[in-house]
Amino acid sequence: MTERNKTEYNNIEKQIDNGIFIISESAIKSFNKNIKLVLDTSVIVKWFFKDDEKNIKKADLILKQYLNNEIKIIIPELSAFELANVLINKIKKYQNINLDIIDRLYNLGIIFYIDREILKAATRIAIDINESVYDCIFIATAERFNCRLVTDDNALFLNYKDYSKRKIEILTLEKYRC
Repeated sequence: MTERNKTEYNNIEKQIDNGIFIISESAIKSFNKNIKLVLDTSVIVKWFFKDDEKNIKKADLILKQYLNNEIKIIIPELSAFELANVLINKIKKYQNINLDIIDRLYNLGIIFYIDREILKAATRIAIDINESVYDCIFIATAERFNCRLVTDDNALFLNYKDYSKRKIEILTLEKYRC
């Protein structure tokens, strides 16, 4: 392990000890990967629900890359709540879906991270691009970790794409290539 990786790992351990991260032991290996992505909930939903969804193959490719330890995925904790709302709607529609999807998301060992600086940045971005703070949490998280954001929300993509203070690359799921 290089000195840089040791330092990064030690910083992550401190954050874990402070209760800032929720992370599995298996996810620690992925911190050495150069490719980091923030995914919004529109991508994650496709991992669990295949009906009425487009770009499922691209979403599955990202999940496969993560499971093969080829990329690191960072998701704000807000995504778990948004996924739970989707789950409620699916349960109402199909009546046969159970809550193990929440366990499956947490068992993936993906980082869930948010703090006041991300929230403040998201609020500023939301004002500037006329989007919800909820959607801009994903942008602010990608900015914080200096990585790309992948979304299947075309409105969010278009509004941020032309943002004059843009700091990160945002990709639509359809255009994702790794």
